[in-house]
Amino acid sequence: MYIPPAYKAPDPRAVVRDHPFATLFSAKGPELFATATPIHFETDDAAEMRLVGHMAGANPHAASISEGDPVLAVFSGPHAYISASWYVDYPTVPTWDYVAAQAEGTIHPVDDDAGRLAILDRTIRLAEAGNPTPWTREQAPAGKVDALLAHIRAFRIHITELSAATKLSQTHPAGDRARIVTGLRDRDAPGDQDVADLIAKAAP
Repeated sequence: MYIPPAYKAPDPRAVVRDHPFATLFSAKGPELFATATPIHFETDDAAEMRLVGHMAGANPHAASISEGDPVLAVFSGPHAYISASWYVDYPTVPTWDYVAAQAEGTIHPVDDDAGRLAILDRTIRLAEAGNPTPWTREQAPAGKVDALLAHIRAFRIHITELSAATKLSQTHPAGDRARIVTGLRDRDAPGDQDVADLIAKAAP
């Protein structure tokens, strides 16, 4: 992942944790595959280097993955177009601010029921963490999980390289950053408010 030094994220793991809906890329011979799916760290260990997730078994990508295949998981956070009209102290051209992470590694299919259930439970627990009354797998209609289990392909990724970028106008003067935040807050495109919040908090 190309990251200019000014935009290197201080904590790539936080980007993955905060934005777990990823795109998983892999190749099999001349075919390229990409699947959008939630992918989480396997445990809460601060040094965890494994990710887990699952995809629909009917997805051709699921049948293509083999033990130890190289994969790339891309995690995309908020992003926003930055208008050049907001640059006054240091006039320049438009750009795009964004938060993103990439995890390179090898994939390892998890095809046993216990392993798949553990990955589903991990995914549900993290996704439900913000709910006042979190839903659990045990609340599913009788037989529903068992019926669906055979139709998913779970996987584990052993990370070999984890990197992240937080490009948030760090290289621009304080006055221009303030105008960028104001401009984003006055606009209503997807991602504008989140990026404005991040720029306002980011140190130059």
